[in-house]
Amino acid sequence: MKIKMLVSMLVSGLIACVLCAALFIPTARADAKAPAPGLTATALKYAINGYRWAVKHHEVKNPTILTVVNFNEPSYKKRLFVINLKDDRVVMKMHVAQGKNSGAVYATRFSNQPGSLESSPGIFTTSNNKYYGEHGESLRVRGLEQGINNNVYDRAVVIHPAWYVTPSFIKENGYAGRSWGCFAVNPAQADRFIHVVKGGSVLFAYAKPEKYDPRVDHRLSSKGEKLYNAIMHQHSHWFL
Repeated sequence: MKIKMLVSMLVSGLIACVLCAALFIPTARADAKAPAPGLTATALKYAINGYRWAVKHHEVKNPTILTVVNFNEPSYKKRLFVINLKDDRVVMKMHVAQGKNSGAVYATRFSNQPGSLESSPGIFTTSNNKYYGEHGESLRVRGLEQGINNNVYDRAVVIHPAWYVTPSFIKENGYAGRSWGCFAVNPAQADRFIHVVKGGSVLFAYAKPEKYDPRVDHRLSSKGEKLYNAIMHQHSHWFL
């Protein structure tokens, strides 16, 4: 009788362990792969490589902020993420438009050419001061990559508010409206977004063509790996 009770207790213990593993281990692995909806691990790694490249080339005046735009996601999803690198957590997430000729829901075409009305991918930095343009308070960006996005300043690709990136527009139409290549955002968040990212911070626009960009398509450096792991470790805060 004692042996049967002991065996029963052991079996119960094993079942409990299996249940715990089934409940908790897959969740942890899923979190590691996707720290936040819309921001994939690959997009984050490429963005960190772009950030490190810009820092190494003395292009960054505001090193505490990294903005990631994931153009692989559809425009009806929030796919712009502002990360505060002081505590490795996302402080803003929002919708962002793509260029008119880049595609309707998904951005599939990219260009560096004036008049293309397409988005440009790659590494950007923000200007120091906002200005008041035809769309309201706006912020210029500068493309750091020759042949990929270095024409954006002359193309007047900027950060600006737009009525066609509001939740109501997206809900009614099924996708965000399109810009002429600008990073157009919800007017309700535009002022805060511009205030946080201005002053020479890095904005990285991730898209499929970046797979062939040697500046970002490589293994993380030791410093990049440390930054990546710190951000991934803070994934519980990404939904604030």
